[in-house]
Amino acid sequence: MPSLTVLYGPNAAGKSNVLDALFLLKRLATERTLSEALGSEVRGYPVEQLTFPAGGLPELLRKKRGAFSLEADLDLHDGQKLRYRVEVEIEPRSGKANVADEYLARLSKTGEVRGNPPVEASEDKILVRRQDGHRPQHEPRHLSHTVLSDPRRGAPNFVWIEKARTEFQSVRTYYLDPRISMRQETPPREVSDIGTLGQHLAPFLYRLKHSEFGKNFAAVRRTLNAVIPSVEDFSVDLNEERGTLDLKIVQNGIPFSSRMVSEGTLRVLALIAIAVNPWPSSVIAFEEPENGVHLRRLELIADLLGAMALQRNRQVLVTTHSPHFCEHILRLEKENPNRVGLLIAKQVGGQTECRPFAAFGPLFERSEIRSQLVNPTEDAQDGWFQAMVLRGLVDG
Repeated sequence: MPSLTVLYGPNAAGKSNVLDALFLLKRLATERTLSEALGSEVRGYPVEQLTFPAGGLPELLRKKRGAFSLEADLDLHDGQKLRYRVEVEIEPRSGKANVADEYLARLSKTGEVRGNPPVEASEDKILVRRQDGHRPQHEPRHLSHTVLSDPRRGAPNFVWIEKARTEFQSVRTYYLDPRISMRQETPPREVSDIGTLGQHLAPFLYRLKHSEFGKNFAAVRRTLNAVIPSVEDFSVDLNEERGTLDLKIVQNGIPFSSRMVSEGTLRVLALIAIAVNPWPSSVIAFEEPENGVHLRRLELIADLLGAMALQRNRQVLVTTHSPHFCEHILRLEKENPNRVGLLIAKQVGGQTECRPFAAFGPLFERSEIRSQLVNPTEDAQDGWFQAMVLRGLVDG
């Protein structure tokens, strides 16, 4: 997958499902129990992670059990490659979940499995192999947690398990919520990220300001003004009366609290904060970073994401429904072949397929991008509405 990968397509094409799967896989590999992994931060109830049969939820609830499986190949910073797969079984009526299968293997540069897998199923057991030559440990199937999430298994005896767990811990998926979460007052806290919903934006910026990464904080100021010129400055300070942080935006000479500024301004500030984050992350995923940004500034947002992926060596995954944003991504793709990719997400046979965008040429790129917003299965009314969005007659 390219360093910067953009998923583009109409509503209900499954773009968000890709981010959801990545987020869920991270939680399964790092949270102490399946109950915590499938908790409130995951979209939907645990049973809604299962594929619905033709009869929908009522038919699903009549089944004794259901299961879903997730798999990912990991490219580690030291050049090693791993493959991880986990299958979770859920009893629809009770919501009880267990691990039905788990697999971790080392891969060669060509993708072939190397040696005995550190974790694999064998009959009714899960084999957990040590790196010191001792006999494998045996875990029963249907545990309430994954082998990977068990912190007792680490280096030097379980080095590959620790490497995989560490890699998943550095995955960050964002569903920014500027309506509520990013406006709430919070006290200072030692955070290394703005939070999945952006709820830690103020304490993150406050820590950045008072750490050895003060230059990164100054970069946030400069970049915010470049993207939104009317924003002259911002500050984050401790209110000693309440013990909470005041995040203020100075716009046209007037300071506004985070409770008053627009959702778009908060989104852009959060995006910039993520871009300058000095604390390690391997994969960064966003939903629709163009929201709330003026069309003339989308090029700067695309360049910001490109710098994050290409200059800071991070895997950046983005979903979008903006054809204007995609035009700037295509420019980056031409400048950085094989490192930037625009993929079209479509529903095919009830499944999401993501394929590289192939335009007819420079004269046709804009119309081709826009045509991908309309599913061929949509009825005439939906297609008419999409056309209105593209023409600017409806706020999309």
